[in-house]
Amino acid sequence: MDINCPKCGEPWELETFHDVADDKDITFSEAINDFRAGGCSSTGWTKCSPRVEGRARAMAGASAVLFELLGDDIDGVAAMLEDFERSF
Repeated sequence: MDINCPKCGEPWELETFHDVADDKDITFSEAINDFRAGGCSSTGWTKCSPRVEGRARAMAGASAVLFELLGDDIDGVAAMLEDFERSF
């Protein structure tokens, strides 16, 4: 399952954050929290830009709201983003 960057809408496979956590010697939860706060740049990817439009902007907005509403329930965020994306 994917979650989307709350800054630019870029989709990220949840499993990626296990690798990010290992690389940074932090927990999976800490990697997700870093992503919530910093977007793609927290993974080491430097192309994250909040100046997106269309579908990417909608996914970024939905992701940001769902992270706020669901907090640590990352599986819930991923499932709801998947449902939201299908509505396009």
